[in-house]
Amino acid sequence: MPRHPKNPRPSARFLRVSATLRRVVFVSLLAIAPFAARGMELSHEPQTIARFKSRIAASIRADHPAIVPVADAIRQVTTNPLEQLVMVNDVTHLLVDFDDDWRVYGRDEYHATLDEMIQNRREHGWLYLRDDCDGRAVFAAHLLASLGIKYRLEGSRIRAHAWVVATIDGTDYDILDFQPEGAPTGSTAYKLFNWMLRAPNHPPMFEWRRAWAQRTNFDVASGIRLGLLGVDSVAGNLRERRATDWARLAPGVAVTPPDNRALSAQTAGFPFGEPLQPSGHSGALAGEIAAPQK
Repeated sequence: MPRHPKNPRPSARFLRVSATLRRVVFVSLLAIAPFAARGMELSHEPQTIARFKSRIAASIRADHPAIVPVADAIRQVTTNPLEQLVMVNDVTHLLVDFDDDWRVYGRDEYHATLDEMIQNRREHGWLYLRDDCDGRAVFAAHLLASLGIKYRLEGSRIRAHAWVVATIDGTDYDILDFQPEGAPTGSTAYKLFNWMLRAPNHPPMFEWRRAWAQRTNFDVASGIRLGLLGVDSVAGNLRERRATDWARLAPGVAVTPPDNRALSAQTAGFPFGEPLQPSGHSGALAGEIAAPQK
């Protein structure tokens, strides 16, 4: 019989499996590290729609110091409540970048307060806030409260979405209610029960970007506060920006990617004028995984 060596060489299959396991462990550690290192303590309460409409709604402040300047910038453009609704809808998309909760908070679902969203941005050195539809609804609710417009937070498991209903002169208007990409519109539950939700009622169209240019004479400070202009804009050199969807720009990445725009910025996009802190270790880890692609 042939003699076997004392230290047999591992098979090619074993090496492949071992390498795969190492990669899985490495990626898992990268995904966990940002949340383990974060100083922010997340609530352990069940993230239900009822909690969102009550506990989170109770955190809305009309006098929030980060929100008041944005509301003032909206008033510079218009004092018409219906036109303000259109601006709140668009400005919220501009000032709150979209990303999934599992990347931003390390959970499949998390309802954050505005203060938590701001703290999260500071700790990661992001240029703008990041959250999904419920985070944007919270931001919009702060703006509506500051503008003196009656509102309520809404959410639906059937639609897998959260939005805001504003009331003006007894009429309800829906903002941030457009069905998100990937919503379960083809599911049996959606087809059976979506009829229970009333059809959305949107405010009349308002070309607020043109109104901003005409009524503020291209005021740079208000344009940045509204998210219409990039933070590197100066008089005579205005840089228009668009809403950012990190889930679409960098899909399948374990943690939300770094924002390359922050590399050359001195101040955050929101709150405007706040010094932009450099990214911590978690930001570096995110950069090692993948950078956002156009």
